[in-house]
Amino acid sequence: MTVRTLDRFPLPPSAVRESAPGDARENARENALENSRERTAPEAAAPPGLRLTAAQRELWSRPGREQGGATQVSATSVTAAPITAAPITAAYREIRGPLDPVLFAEALHRTVGEADALRMRVVDTPDGPRQRPIAIEPPGHGFPLCAADLRVTEGMGETGGGDGGEDPEAFRTALTWMRADLVRGFDPDGGPLFAYALFRVGDRRWLWYRRVHRALLDAHGHRLVDRRVAEVYTALAAGEDPGPSPFGRLADLVAEDAAYRASPARERDRAYWRSRLAHPTVGDDDASHTSSDHHGHSHPTGNTFHLDAETTAGLCELAAAVRGSRTGLLLAAQALHLCRATGRRDVFLGLPLPGRTGPAALRVPGTVRNTVPLRLAVSPDATLAGLVRQADDAVREARAHQRYRRADLRRDLGLPAGHPALAGPLVDVVPAGEPVAFAGAPSTLHALTPETTGEGAAVTFRFPSGETADEGLRVDTWTDHPSEPQEQRHALHALLTRLPALDPHVPLSALSLVPDEEHERALREGNDTAVPVPATTAIGPFEARAARTPEATALVAGDERLTYARLNARANRLARHLTTLGVRPGTFAAVDLPWSTAGVVALLAVLKAGGACLFSGEGEARGKGSHAIGGPRAAGPYGEPPVPVCALTTASTRSACSARSAEGPRTVLLDDPDLPAVLAAHPPVDPARALTPHDPAYATRTTDTTHHTVVVPHSALDNRLRWLQHHHPLTPSDRLLLQGPFSPETLAVDVLWPLREGATLVLAAPEIGETGTSGNEAADGRASGCGADAPAAETGPDDRPDEAGEAGAPVLSPARRVREHGITVARFDTAALRKFLGAPEAGECGRLRHVLTGGEPPDQATADRFTRLLPHTALHHHFGPPEAPSAAHRTWAPEGAAPHGTVRPVWNARLHVLDSALRPCPPGVPGELYVAGTPLAMGYAGYPARTAGRFPADPYGPPGTRMYRTGRGARRRADGGVELLAASDPDGCQGPTGGGEPPGTAPADGAPAG
Repeated sequence: MTVRTLDRFPLPPSAVRESAPGDARENARENALENSRERTAPEAAAPPGLRLTAAQRELWSRPGREQGGATQVSATSVTAAPITAAPITAAYREIRGPLDPVLFAEALHRTVGEADALRMRVVDTPDGPRQRPIAIEPPGHGFPLCAADLRVTEGMGETGGGDGGEDPEAFRTALTWMRADLVRGFDPDGGPLFAYALFRVGDRRWLWYRRVHRALLDAHGHRLVDRRVAEVYTALAAGEDPGPSPFGRLADLVAEDAAYRASPARERDRAYWRSRLAHPTVGDDDASHTSSDHHGHSHPTGNTFHLDAETTAGLCELAAAVRGSRTGLLLAAQALHLCRATGRRDVFLGLPLPGRTGPAALRVPGTVRNTVPLRLAVSPDATLAGLVRQADDAVREARAHQRYRRADLRRDLGLPAGHPALAGPLVDVVPAGEPVAFAGAPSTLHALTPETTGEGAAVTFRFPSGETADEGLRVDTWTDHPSEPQEQRHALHALLTRLPALDPHVPLSALSLVPDEEHERALREGNDTAVPVPATTAIGPFEARAARTPEATALVAGDERLTYARLNARANRLARHLTTLGVRPGTFAAVDLPWSTAGVVALLAVLKAGGACLFSGEGEARGKGSHAIGGPRAAGPYGEPPVPVCALTTASTRSACSARSAEGPRTVLLDDPDLPAVLAAHPPVDPARALTPHDPAYATRTTDTTHHTVVVPHSALDNRLRWLQHHHPLTPSDRLLLQGPFSPETLAVDVLWPLREGATLVLAAPEIGETGTSGNEAADGRASGCGADAPAAETGPDDRPDEAGEAGAPVLSPARRVREHGITVARFDTAALRKFLGAPEAGECGRLRHVLTGGEPPDQATADRFTRLLPHTALHHHFGPPEAPSAAHRTWAPEGAAPHGTVRPVWNARLHVLDSALRPCPPGVPGELYVAGTPLAMGYAGYPARTAGRFPADPYGPPGTRMYRTGRGARRRADGGVELLAASDPDGCQGPTGGGEPPGTAPADGAPAG
């Protein structure tokens, strides 16, 4: 027969005629059918009004019951359908060999009649839900069995299918139908809570599909039913009587469950589990990432991989060598994998157990299965052998207390739903059992949902048996996160493959759990960033630009426009004055200026003089801390904290400072009325300087609690600026907005980048209350520039007052600034970006081409809103601590975005995700993020021991190179990108060998913080 329309229908009469080989088989068939009809009568079913077991009550009360178990599914691969959120279980059994579909239908119907649980429906009564029997009609008269021959052409063996071969198109059609069937609901008030299908996908290849409400059968019950169907079919095919049912009564299983809940044994089990789960070392923050008990909301997907026979044999030999079980070894492997994936050494797994302790209960199909927590300690000094024995001991104890429900334990402990202690990934080890064969035709089970409900992540290990005994271990994995299955599957596969070759008696901290080629691949992927750059300083290209386009507009401040020639001349005069004060290569000049044109001139002048700009945190340059403007002097920027030889500020800023030391550096007041005359004495040409790319360009405080000062060389700054221009190219027609306080970001992005590329820098008056001065203060000339109040006759044409805006002009919101000034490139921190997007004018900034952010990346909601409002504007995030500024980036391009939180290195930078032994973590395995390459700072000035600890040698770079330990968790993705995890100390993001100094702690050499 060939059936192309898939729907529920009885087997056609033609199939019955074609399948009847003789009178003997026909008589056996009729007898079996009559017997099964008798057993499906309500009188022969379990007593009416049976209570539900504790497991059934948990399942029946979950969301989805009112919809009859309807499910929601997502697209999956051909080899595995999605997990459903509703309480159903689905699977198909692949049968290889000849099969009589009519006999199969009769065997299935008879088995259903023998299993009390399958002939039940659950109804709500005043006393709570109860199980009541229903009549099950025979095949062809309402029995829920769909049958179809999906072969394109009969006789596939002659057309390429071979003996037992399958039609690939038929196989895909069957899987598509199965996936679609997962969303079909049951009628909880009437019809049976199960559905079956039988598909022929080859001459000797069949797929037997089942979908059953979990309240009827658990995994053990399904195994009992499958074996009985095969047994009955084999007997019918041989013309024999299948014999009496081996099943026990459901009423006995319910009674045993109720008796346990009222027994002293339950109290003993309760005490055991409360003691076993005392003081879990996982936090509530982890619970937010676990969806185990958020039923109806998660939609995990499944995938399958196989180990070869040799590796499987090696695992079995390893288990025997450490005097452990295969189950213990696989549980230890999963615990080790989870420890590497989460960094948690106190690992919790979910262990499914049958919930049956007596031989009578083991014969009853029903639902009493329970998942118990398995707690394992994965410490750095533990060995694999010890971990296997620990797992075996834990399983042995868990089996003795397996009937105490996990839901009860959660209530006892007061843990929230999804807490890792009771929602760890389920790990089910299915040993090789008796093969399920249908009159000699072997079969293999393929799960379409996990066998236990409510698990957001699950792993099932299946050992081969029967015809597949020569094959390897099959591993089914399930996860909540669609982006993770491939990476996690790869990591678990690599670990299992590696285990047989490892010494089980060596501490885990000394084991390399992935092959060397995996380490090499992890290092290569995403780190091919080498780009030759000229050996120049950061200021040189600006001077070259001023010489090439002297009349181009460089800076706009209110009504004033400065050409490149005028801006360069002002900076040159101030730079020459600074050299007379001792500013030269290797020295520092503190910059403590309000928002103004003078600030731009000052930044350029310090670099032109060969000095480095010293930026301090808010208020720190105003007398706080040993490095403040008024702090004591010290020789050199490396052995001692950097002390500026001079400080550039204004009278208003200076008057707001706290008391200063009498030995403070010389102060240059840029609003001093006598300064213009001093500057006019210097020529406006570029000063000579012995500056190299290795000299410091600026220094700034770290953002942690230590507030150490890091020094960044010109080579790192110049590399960053050249990369910026390559990836976000500016043209002379671009206008970049300068706003906010002066900082390293201001120097690099807002000042040097546009001025090196011939673009225009726009100083727009900041809003009152923002960091910096108000519009009126900026406009009154007190912070306007070098000698703002001097008469033009004394200052000359290149030293006119710098106007930041007209006095009394209205202060604009960020969005209005961008719109009205025709800004094409702007930089915001995350908070300012949200404020910008909240303005009504944000969607009117049509000229905006690029927006840059720093610090923590914008959340997905902010990025989505940005894309909606500005669909033709690219949003760029630059990531990097002060020790490795802007070493990585990501872009939300108008046409799409990379996964949230994923970054890639800039030119000549390398991102390493390493474990605590400094070994590369393979894709999908978290570790600690290290940054190497050109973007690195020189270190912490004045703290050589801390510099050595946080800037260790780079074992994967050229000799003599260093890397910076960020203390931040990260995970490399399969595409080579690096996913940033929640900021934490190094202990919180390491695998079994984690450890180290958390960011913000006191330096190891005992040097004081600050």
